[in-house]
This record gives sequence, structure tokens and C-alpha cells, in this order.
Amino acid sequence: MSRPTDYHLHSNTTEDSVATVEQLARAAAARGFAEIAVTDHFILGYDNYRVTVEQLEAHRALAKELGGKLGIKILLGAEVDYFEDRLPEIRAFLDSFDFDIVIGAAHFVDGRGIAAEPGAKALVRDIGRTEAFRRSLRAVERAARSGMFDVMAHLDVIRKFSETPEDREPYENYAEEAERVADALAESGVGFEVNCRGFSHSTGGQYPGGEFLSLLKSRGVGPVTVGSDAHTARDAGADIDRGIDALRAAGFDRLARFERRRATLAPLEEFEFKR
Repeated sequence: MSRPTDYHLHSNTTEDSVATVEQLARAAAARGFAEIAVTDHFILGYDNYRVTVEQLEAHRALAKELGGKLGIKILLGAEVDYFEDRLPEIRAFLDSFDFDIVIGAAHFVDGRGIAAEPGAKALVRDIGRTEAFRRSLRAVERAARSGMFDVMAHLDVIRKFSETPEDREPYENYAEEAERVADALAESGVGFEVNCRGFSHSTGGQYPGGEFLSLLKSRGVGPVTVGSDAHTARDAGADIDRGIDALRAAGFDRLARFERRRATLAPLEEFEFKR
């Protein structure tokens, strides 16, 4: 029987989520998921978005207990923001816990948080939308080239507040930067995720978008995971099926499972919902 995975979930360990680890696990298990990864934020300089080793250890004990009760595998990871001027601190954190998966992120451009509406809109206002897209992808490229992460999150999350269905930034305006991201991922061996949260945003689709996905496929980038990026139990597993459809449309036929930061690839069919 095919059973999907959701490798990007946030608990209320950080303030942007309202769901406990148990609530996320119960919701995902009820929806037929085989595996989930709880990937709370680690953002240096933001104490309310900085999971600790002590919290991770508590989550691992809980994950073992819940996994047996619910029949679901619960992995422990983190979504870690990349800052070039704080690499020793990031490395120390990555070395401090036996993670299953580490997701890299580039949420900040020129000091502005682009995953939050005020920061994204201020950046676009100050430098223009096209330049905001280009700089955001340059930040992703730098994080990818570091080789510190297993997969990179929501590569073009700049689309979240910078475009609407009626007014999109043309892909060709930032295609060169997208190509550099693809090359950085391929050369470093870092993979990427298909982030399904965009289906509930004005973008109306996954991150990265279809043209970007096709580019990544053409450059042989992998491993690939899918994640809901849920911050509530209600959203655990949301739109994973649509993310898998987008991967298939771009020509991907395999997804990765992770454990102790080691990826194994399996046919896409193993992750699909029965329809």
C-alpha cells in the first residue's frame, strides 16, 4: 500500500506554530502518512525561533512513544537558516544532535524576513520585485553551496508575498539565478524540497514553481522530499498529493526517505495516496 511522507512540520516549540508534536503526529497518522519529520526553526538572533538540543531530545523520546502507538515513523530534524557570518554557531548546532534531516533555509534578504509579509513587501518596495527575486535566489545559492544541509527549503519562497495570480514575476526575469541555484545544489549534493504550503498562498502552487522544477530535473538535482510546512495540526500533510503531481509533471520519478541524515531513494509511487 502506498503511504506518503511529510518532511516539513513545525511544532509550537517556536512561536509561529500552534501545534504540539503529538497533535501533528496524530493528524498525520489519521490521514494515512507513513512518516513525518518535525523540523522546527533554528534562526540565530531570533530566540523564539530557535529550537534547543534539550527540546529536540524531549521530542525524540516522545516520537518513539507516539510512533509505536500511532503506527507512524516520526523523524527529528530542523529548518536552519543560513548566515554567512555565523557559520561556526550553525555548525556547532548541527553537530550537537543526531538529526534525521536538516533543511536549509534563506528567509532573509538584506536583513528583511521575506517569509513575512511586511519584510517581503518592504524589500520589493525598496529594490523592486525583479531584484528582490534575484537577491533571494542568490541567498539560496550561497546556502546551497555551503553543503551544510540535506535539502533546501522552498527555493523561491520570495513568491509568497511578491506576486498574485494576476501579476506574476516572469520566470525568465530570474532564470539566471535559478540556474545558479540548480548548479549549486548539483555540485554540493544538497537536495531540495517541494514545499506544498504555496497551494494555500496567492501563488496557488508549490515552491519551487513548475519551470524551476523542470530546471532542477534537467540538472539532476536530488535528493527530493515533499513537505506541507504545516504550522497547525489541521495542515499536517496538506496538499502533499498536489506536490507529488507537480514532481511527476516535471519528470521526477523518485523521492527520498531520510534517517540519520542519510537518504535512500524510492519510486514516487510508494509515496502516493491511493485515489
